[in-house]
Amino acid sequence: MLLFQIITGSCSKDEESSGLKAVFSYVPDGFKVSFTNFSTNAKSYRWEFNDGSEESSLKNPVHIFKAKGDYTVKLTAISGETESVFEDIVTILGPNIKIDGDFSDWEYVDYAFSNEADQGGTLRAVKVFAYGNKINFYFEGTPEMNLEVFDMFINSDNDPSTGFLSWQWPVASGAEFLLEGNAAGGSVYLNTDPNHGWAWEEQATFAEACNFSEIKNVNDFHIIEFSVDKTKLGNVSGFITFSISELNASWAAIGSLPAKELPTSAFLSVKM
Repeated sequence: MLLFQIITGSCSKDEESSGLKAVFSYVPDGFKVSFTNFSTNAKSYRWEFNDGSEESSLKNPVHIFKAKGDYTVKLTAISGETESVFEDIVTILGPNIKIDGDFSDWEYVDYAFSNEADQGGTLRAVKVFAYGNKINFYFEGTPEMNLEVFDMFINSDNDPSTGFLSWQWPVASGAEFLLEGNAAGGSVYLNTDPNHGWAWEEQATFAEACNFSEIKNVNDFHIIEFSVDKTKLGNVSGFITFSISELNASWAAIGSLPAKELPTSAFLSVKM
């Protein structure tokens, strides 16, 4: 017995007789994708991006996806009562973040968190994008933000009951790792206190684990980007949570993100 497979993307008789045919190509640029429509004999179009966004009726839309992943994009070419459908899988890998002081590659990365205007001191907002072995951070601060010294706590196992438990983030902390120093030098430390206190062992220097840009003034904000090699942070997968504090030369805290010492203060969770 012979079996014949029906290909759902084949043209109907109406499509064949009208010459209507939907087809497109695309060029990704980080989260931004430019679509080129090569459909024939269509009067209008309907694009479905399958990312929770609204449909588009443009001929050649430019669409911003919000996250990495595979998206089945569907173009329907329409002529009167006749429709032709073309689908393709669009793979979004996200932006190619370079730690070089050119912040344009962060344009379509959403803010992971922003402090309220009256909270957080010198630190205002952060974006995070992880790819491969790099966790990339983008920090915005006030003109007083210089990161002369910073403490960055990272909970690498997503368990707020393990690691260093900080009273400054009472809802959830649990840091396995501490990054302490500045762009000129510092270290990555592992918490070694079984009672969740202040005991740390150096795992790597910043020269081995981090890469920093210069701090630049952009639209009255001080901005810095830096990356952390996640292989220096144990077995990171799925999510991390973190906080960061800026200290001045006297080691007095002048900024934090998320804002600390509030009843609701907790480490910020970000997807890897």
